[in-house]
Amino acid sequence: MIAGDSISLQQQFDGTRVNAELIESAKFKIVGTATVGGVVRSFLYNGSTFTDIIYPGATETTATDIDGLNIVGYAGFGGITTKGFLYNGSTFTDIVYPGSTTTRVNGIDGSNIVGDTRFFLEVTTFKGFLYNGSTFTDIIPPTSTLTIAFGIDGSNIVGFYQGSAGDNRGFLYNGSTFTDIIYPAPPNNTSARGINGSNIVGRATASGVQIGFLYNGSTFTDITYPGSDITLVTGIDGSNIVGSARVGGTFRGFLYNGSTFTDIIYPGATRTEANGIG
Repeated sequence: MIAGDSISLQQQFDGTRVNAELIESAKFKIVGTATVGGVVRSFLYNGSTFTDIIYPGATETTATDIDGLNIVGYAGFGGITTKGFLYNGSTFTDIVYPGSTTTRVNGIDGSNIVGDTRFFLEVTTFKGFLYNGSTFTDIIPPTSTLTIAFGIDGSNIVGFYQGSAGDNRGFLYNGSTFTDIIYPAPPNNTSARGINGSNIVGRATASGVQIGFLYNGSTFTDITYPGSDITLVTGIDGSNIVGSARVGGTFRGFLYNGSTFTDIIYPGATRTEANGIG
């Protein structure tokens, strides 16, 4: 299949169809992944109900972000091919960077989508891209040896790149200029994952521990799930932030409103990750 090909799939959880009106009326919508019986599946969660998102024929489905009723992510096929997708609640549309064997879609805002791609036969590193529904535009900081675009809001894109010195940096790209986002603690290992207005969220390694952060353009605020040894922050919408945390060796998803963490745990899953919110 190529970009534009479509497959229809009914939304289901425990055999019950969740209609678009119910999802649309939800206070918030969160997408993520759950590992059940050793298989990775994706879900849409509206605060009370989980709805499976499973790309037909895929061995793994990863939903990464949501905007309105549109969900993006990527599907894996036995480690051979990975293709991005746009899912509108009933139909999957493939998003495949021309000539690539791996396309991952990570963020969406309106008709604009960001992600990363890899050409196994030509280069060994990922490059970021912006896709507007018809055209792919590469997103690569000048000194990057590896780039991943994770989030988009308007004309602003955030992500991660590996510099020529091997350091890992977050970035903000406004369509013409790249600005580094570097958490102020060694080692230099920062990844910007989501953006909403002037607020950026992501993850960093501080003193050997992975923590989440909120960055407003001048100040970093740590986000650490209580009792966790790893906190991964991946998405933001207004004052609501989503991510996942490892507690007692097991990952759980969470919603954080600035003061309170609320667990998001898919029924029967051994691992749950909340990736995007809209």
